[in-house]
Amino acid sequence: MRPLSTLLALPVLLSACAPVEGANSTDSSEPRACFLAQQATSFRADGQQSVYIRTVGRDVFRLDTSVCPGLETNFQIGLDPGLGFSSRLCQGDTVRLIARGYSSPVEACSARVMGRLTDAEIEALPARNRP
Repeated sequence: MRPLSTLLALPVLLSACAPVEGANSTDSSEPRACFLAQQATSFRADGQQSVYIRTVGRDVFRLDTSVCPGLETNFQIGLDPGLGFSSRLCQGDTVRLIARGYSSPVEACSARVMGRLTDAEIEALPARNRP
């Protein structure tokens, strides 16, 4: 026979795993915005923490890094999805951002795909940040 305290704790432990309404900012009924790494055609960096990628389909995605030194002066970047066989990058995925500048060495930073920007969000970007 199990102690009464174990039986009373079980519902509390199970409720901790239950989903909480409003806890997830993405609606699971909508597909995540994705692109293929090889479809990136241009990019612009907004300082050292955000990169805007334009894809073949004219979509613009925002990637955020914690800090990536020299990102705003780089002329070439690469996107490395990491493990796996797919180069598909979706909102919420982590990617390795490989940046190369004119005089700086190659830098590698971790970045998160924040999602696809709407037309209004693209227009609201300063011209220097629009890819």
